[in-house]
Amino acid sequence: MRFLAAFFLVLVTACTSLPEPVPDSVPAQKQIYTHSQSHCLDLLTGFKRTVQAQGVQDAQLVWDPRFPHLAFDRFSLSMLTGLTSRASQQQWLAYVAHQAKMQRQAEYQNLPQKAGYQAQVLESCAAQLVRYSQYHPMFWSVLSSNPPDFPSDYVTWQRVLGLYPISRYVARPSIDKQKRHLISQFIQPADGDVIRYAVHEKPPLSRTQIRQWFEQAGNQSALNWPVLTEAQQQRLLQYYAPEVQVETRSRDDFPGQVKYVTSGQPSIITRTPSVYTHVSYTRFYGQTLMQLNYSLWFANRTARSSFDPYAGPFDGVLLRLTLDPDGQPYLLDSIHHCGCYHMVFALAPQLKFASLDNAMEWPVTLRIWSGESARQPAGKLAVTLSHGEHMIKDVRWSNSDDPTRPLTVLSYQQLRSLPASGNHHQSLFDQQGMLPESVRAERFYLWPFGIPSAGTQRQSGHHATAFIGQRHFDEPFLFETLFQKP
Repeated sequence: MRFLAAFFLVLVTACTSLPEPVPDSVPAQKQIYTHSQSHCLDLLTGFKRTVQAQGVQDAQLVWDPRFPHLAFDRFSLSMLTGLTSRASQQQWLAYVAHQAKMQRQAEYQNLPQKAGYQAQVLESCAAQLVRYSQYHPMFWSVLSSNPPDFPSDYVTWQRVLGLYPISRYVARPSIDKQKRHLISQFIQPADGDVIRYAVHEKPPLSRTQIRQWFEQAGNQSALNWPVLTEAQQQRLLQYYAPEVQVETRSRDDFPGQVKYVTSGQPSIITRTPSVYTHVSYTRFYGQTLMQLNYSLWFANRTARSSFDPYAGPFDGVLLRLTLDPDGQPYLLDSIHHCGCYHMVFALAPQLKFASLDNAMEWPVTLRIWSGESARQPAGKLAVTLSHGEHMIKDVRWSNSDDPTRPLTVLSYQQLRSLPASGNHHQSLFDQQGMLPESVRAERFYLWPFGIPSAGTQRQSGHHATAFIGQRHFDEPFLFETLFQKP
C-alpha cells in the first residue's frame, strides 16, 4: 500500500513542481552591488516576486535573484568560461540583458495586477544595472565562481521510483522500433493530398550578401560569435524559411495561428497558416553557429485508433536550420514540441556522423545532399510532414514552382504573451514551460524515464529529447556529440 501511495504521488506531483521561489532577501546582492543600486535591485527583485505570486513567471529562461537584470539560456551559460576580455564580456552581457528584457516584457504584459510597477521604470533600472555590471570585477567574479544553473528537465527521483535501470532495457525494443518506423516512412512517397506552404514575401538577399554579414559580424566579435542586427535576423529567417508540404486528410493537418478564443483556452486558428520563428545559437568545435527556428502548430494529433496514447489536442513541429560560419545552410534538425522524435539531417558533405554508443538513445540521423557538391546553392529546402502524426517523411532541396499557400511569419516571442479576454494577456505555457491543454495518456507509462508529463507540448528550453540517457534539444555542444570534427 505504501508503494502504491508513492506511485500515485509521483503521478500527481510530476507535473506540479513550481519555480524556485524568490527569497525574502538576497545577501549576495550586497556583495556585488553598491548602495546606489539598491533601489533598482529591490524593484526588479520585487517585480519577480509579484510575477510568481500572480502565477505568470516565464519558464523559457533562468532568472537568478543575484542578477535580477539578466536571464540565461543553456547557450549563454556555456560561454562564461570564455569571457576573458572586456569585449567578450560586453557582447555576452548585451545578449543576456536582451534575453531578460524579452522575458520581463512578457511577464509584465501578463500580470493581471500591475500596481506598483511601470514598464519604463523597470527597463530603466535594468539598463542601469547592466551599465554597472559591465565594469565591476566583483560582478564577474561572483558570476564565474558560482554561475546560475539551468535546471535539467529530467527528474531523478522519478527515475529512482520508476526503476529506470530496468525500465530502459524494457523500453529499448519499442524505441528502436519507433526509429525504424520513422526511417521507413522517410523513404515513402507522399500519401494522398499534399498542401504546400511557404513564406511568399522573401527579402531580396543573396548568398554573397549573407556571407558578408557573417564575415563582418565575426570580425566584430571577440567570441567568434556572429550576432546580427534584429533586422538582419528577420531577413535571414524569411529568406531561409523552408517550404513545408503537409499530407492533408483533416483539419488536424492545417498549420495555424495560436490564439486564446476564450479565457484560459488556447486554440489553433487554421484560416491563418503561420510559422513562429526565433534565433538561437550552438557551439561546434570552436565556432558559434546561428540557428534559425521555425515552429508550426496544429490543432490536434489525430488518433489512429480508439485508444491512441499519443493523440490529443495540439501538436507541433520545430524545424531548426543551423548555418555554417558563412551563414549558409549546414544542418537541419527537428523535434515535435513535446521534445519527441528528434531527427538530424546533415546538409553538407563535410559533415560526418560520429560513432554513437548504444548506452544512449540517439536521434535519427540522415544525410541530405545531391551528388558530390556541397549544399545546393540554388533552390529552397522543402520538408514534407505526414498526415495526422506530422512526422518528417522527406527533406530535400527543391526548385519546384508549384503553387504554395502563404505562411504568415510570426515571432515565437508572441507565444509568451498572447491577447486573452478582458484586455489581459496570457502565455501559451505555464510556469513549468508546458502547455497543460496538450497532456497525453502516454505520460502514465513513460514517467519512469524522468520526464514529467511526457508527450505534453513544451516551451523552448524545456525539450528533453531522450528517454534512455539524458539530452536536451538546446544543449550548446549537442552537435559535437553527433558529428566528427569537420
